[in-house]
Amino acid sequence: MVCTGYRDTQQLRVRNESQDVREKVLLRKAAYSGPSSLALSLKLQARYVFFTYYVTGFSKTWDFLKPFYNPTHSPEHLKLSIDAVSLAYLSHRAYSNAALSTAKEKYVSALHMTNKALQSPEVAVKESTLIASLLLDLFEKFTNGKSRHSESWKSHVKGALALVRLRDLKQFQDPFALRLLVRLSTNFLISSVATDTRVPDEVGALRAYAGERLNAGDPKWRLTNLMVHYANLRSDIRNGHLSSDDCIRMSMDFHAKLQALALNVPASWQYKTTAVNHDSEMIYDHRFESYADRHVTQTWNISRLIRILLNEYVLECYLEPAADVTANGCSLLMSTASHNIETLACEICASVPQYVDCLGAARSKLPISESATTAFSGAGHLHSPSQKLDCYTLIFPLYVAGRSRGSPSTLKPWVIKQLHHMGSHFGIRNAELICQILEKGVDVNPWVVYAMLGSYAFAA
Repeated sequence: MVCTGYRDTQQLRVRNESQDVREKVLLRKAAYSGPSSLALSLKLQARYVFFTYYVTGFSKTWDFLKPFYNPTHSPEHLKLSIDAVSLAYLSHRAYSNAALSTAKEKYVSALHMTNKALQSPEVAVKESTLIASLLLDLFEKFTNGKSRHSESWKSHVKGALALVRLRDLKQFQDPFALRLLVRLSTNFLISSVATDTRVPDEVGALRAYAGERLNAGDPKWRLTNLMVHYANLRSDIRNGHLSSDDCIRMSMDFHAKLQALALNVPASWQYKTTAVNHDSEMIYDHRFESYADRHVTQTWNISRLIRILLNEYVLECYLEPAADVTANGCSLLMSTASHNIETLACEICASVPQYVDCLGAARSKLPISESATTAFSGAGHLHSPSQKLDCYTLIFPLYVAGRSRGSPSTLKPWVIKQLHHMGSHFGIRNAELICQILEKGVDVNPWVVYAMLGSYAFAA
């Protein structure tokens, strides 16, 4: 005979397990299709979607947040910061004004509680406070893309660096803490690039410290190290600290370093080029390239777009009416810069079909049932958040390629078509926004566009 209390406990356990299963199913549905038809709270949906992308699933660039998924395991300032960022991310994903409004309320509360935590010497040096500062910075990048020169756009990442200084770098030893340093250095670096400011030597020292202990040396890590020098070069150019001759020389030298990096990637980072003998609106210049994954593609395209911008500096120096450059080798350098831009822009375009051409190069990314039926018929089909992110990371490289004066005349119209397709087929609203900039022919600074797209909030 089973006693009543034991039976009731067993029934309660089964009911709880069933409820957990139902909730997970609903949450997966929320992550895939958005919150409009679900009864779950926005906060619950947002937390799951954010963690699925940033922590445990598609991106994993914030995997050090794993211990804090359960709100009861987090101090109040960190819990509120996670809520604010999660809701901000959901508002972008689902274009939800309700989520954005709630996110802003949580941000105010998180900011208040984090400032309170900073008043305690013991709490201020805890990793949870550093994480909260980085999350508040991420919130700014989600919601404040048009104000990259405002104080709030960099205040949190500056505060996070100050917290590392307060704690002492040597206190960061375990892999969890080291990945936290990497996240801080990446955020600070990209903020510097986007705001035309130099990267403090302290950030370089931080990267060296973390890289040595993590044995980091893949192409993405090496590219990021080079980006520190690019940020400083960009700052010096934009602030008039270099002569035109120095600008040309240093730009071409840096282009050569990026080119050398591209020529020395391991086999796993190489891409396969496929030539096609038929015309296709989804393929530029009858070829496309296939990469191991989005992160490899993104690293290649970041290198390419930076090299395009470096070569544009060369063209600008020679074409400016008041240019103070010497005439030696002028025609050759301009021809070389134009050729570099054309080659790199075409390579960016070749990286697109693998993620966008659902009837061709990207067919394998569809669910099996759909790739065998709807893809061939051209019928509508769903795309996962991961597939949409694949496309999202292409928008900025496409903009740089499409706007460049060195690109072939046929390239910009093709880029516009792809951005329209991303907007209509994949439901990516910002693709249409950037497309309109290209269509109007307004030369918007690429790093303004980068900030508008959410900078590292979505892509780094």
